[in-house]
Amino acid sequence: MRKNTDGKGHGLVGGVIVTLLVVGLVLLVLATLFQTFGPVLPFMRELGAAFGIMLFYAGGILAVGIGVVAALIQRWKEVKGGEEDEAKKY
Repeated sequence: MRKNTDGKGHGLVGGVIVTLLVVGLVLLVLATLFQTFGPVLPFMRELGAAFGIMLFYAGGILAVGIGVVAALIQRWKEVKGGEEDEAKKY
């Protein structure tokens, strides 16, 4: 069987690009969310449940971004540890 990897960590390039795109999208969605509710933020007392719902959505969006970054860090450690093609064993 032909070995396609040379051990230089090329498997990380795609992961880094996707992570940057997802984090950029997450930040864009968060900015849009806060821009939409921005004019009403000084009136938080009147918002009531709407502010809680906004925070819930913001937390979910941040969780996606943090999860993607955590997956990239885990993949980075795997590749640096020599497990770049670990799935090919099975």
